[in-house]
Amino acid sequence: MDSTTLNPSAPSPEPSTSSHSSDNSVDPQRAMLPSSSSLSHQHQHLQNKSERFSNISDKSKTLPVIAIYEFEDVFKYIKEYGRYQLFMLFVIQYAMLNAAGNYVFISFASLSTECHDPRFSEIMNPCEKIKLCPRNLTVSQFQSLYEDNGFVCPMSQLPQHMQTLQAIGSGIGAIVGGHFADIFGRKWVTYIGAIQMCSAGMIGAFSTSWEVLAAAMFGMGLSYGVLVDASMTLASESVGPKYRIVQTLAFQWSLALQVSSFIAYMTGTWRNYLFCINVLCAPVLGLMLFWRESPRWLIQRKKYAKAAEELNALAKWNGANIRFQESDLLQVQVGTTHDSEKIYSLWHLVSSKKLIAYTFVMCLSALTVEMCVAVFIFDVQVLAGSPFVNIALYGLLRLWVPFFIFFMETKNCSWFGHRTLFVASQSTTALCYLGVLALSAFNGTGVLRTILALIGGIINSSIFFTIYKQYSIEIYPTLMRAMAVGAFGVVERIGGGLAPQLVNMNKWAWPGSAIAITTFILILSAISGAIILPETKNAAMADMVETKDEKNFDKEVESQL
Repeated sequence: MDSTTLNPSAPSPEPSTSSHSSDNSVDPQRAMLPSSSSLSHQHQHLQNKSERFSNISDKSKTLPVIAIYEFEDVFKYIKEYGRYQLFMLFVIQYAMLNAAGNYVFISFASLSTECHDPRFSEIMNPCEKIKLCPRNLTVSQFQSLYEDNGFVCPMSQLPQHMQTLQAIGSGIGAIVGGHFADIFGRKWVTYIGAIQMCSAGMIGAFSTSWEVLAAAMFGMGLSYGVLVDASMTLASESVGPKYRIVQTLAFQWSLALQVSSFIAYMTGTWRNYLFCINVLCAPVLGLMLFWRESPRWLIQRKKYAKAAEELNALAKWNGANIRFQESDLLQVQVGTTHDSEKIYSLWHLVSSKKLIAYTFVMCLSALTVEMCVAVFIFDVQVLAGSPFVNIALYGLLRLWVPFFIFFMETKNCSWFGHRTLFVASQSTTALCYLGVLALSAFNGTGVLRTILALIGGIINSSIFFTIYKQYSIEIYPTLMRAMAVGAFGVVERIGGGLAPQLVNMNKWAWPGSAIAITTFILILSAISGAIILPETKNAAMADMVETKDEKNFDKEVESQL
């Protein structure tokens, strides 16, 4: 045993300064350990390295600092318009080919044949004309429903009744789809509408009787209402304030009408047309799966974790180096638990003084959308020239609208806002229709009246339609937004249904009754919009549902007069 252990007073051994110790009693494992000076040096090196990594980590945590107090703040971090929003615009425009193609199907399917036999050329009933006219004197631009042996004939009015059924389905789809989108979310309601649209179109293409085709056309209309109103809300809630109207422009039919006319011309028969339109648009169903649910809607439903997940997906799409946590979204103002779980109905559109005023303007505006242009779409054969060219031309003449609105919207013109666009476009249409009304008192003005009617109709169905839809999205709160868009979609269909009745009024009342009443509604819409509507350009959209009258609303209206 070592003497040092037995004798406490013995001096302790000095540590060796060499790598080899002359004392055989030293533990060999201790000899293998680094010296204290080496340990001190390594410790200092590790500490400096740790501090450097700590500084880098701290900086990465503070860049950027996430501060979100209203939903529009998220676009500071994920970009107002990036790859995701562009992808969404492309898919919407692709889907509009299916929507427009199915919607104008009856325009081609109800084309009447021409008979070069003077004995039968003046017959108005298309079934009778086909039956009596010799085959070698019959000219057909498109194999319509009338020429499909025994399909609709001798009931020559069936195509028009099917068209009405499609419009009814569209109205029902708009209101039901809007309600469901506010309750269950925007994405999957949109997707269900897209599946229904393709399915109904294919059923129509292979229909064996007019009853099956009528049911398919009702389905086409139903799916159109669901798809458009839910997806329009989703698109506007997934983009920054500056570019909201750009996403709404994706719902224009300018290009879709031209492609639909080309497909109708190339296919030549109503069955082939329906089949091609719906097969060509089937890839939309796959592309829509890459869409994300509206994080804005999720926050208002207090589903913060899911909202953060969706925002992180948008950030990844847009190449933004940011990651949202559930806690980052808690500062966004939401309603009470009762409000977040509440299901809003049509009554809530008139639940306060402000909403009553807004709803009045939107209803007047919605009436004009289809009322002004119904004759151009559904009676194309009364116009001179090829029906394929007429519908394609109607789309081509509206092609400039998206570029015009995008240019004015992004140039930061202080005088050009959403209210200016609303009032100016509706007033221009009213002036064109007043011109038609005034010129009807003079002979030889048919061409000029047609030009004015076309200009007014195109402006209303393109520029005004876009800004009216934008307002219906922006001025109503998140949890009732899709329902509001759907409700006004129903009013649009009512306007389309009133149009032929107004035309009939010309026969038993004053010949200018239809155009006069339409112009009066246009003027009311423009004036009420100028007085009541707020400026919403680059402004945050409403999230909270206000059920009490606002004291400052009257002052706001007075300041706009």
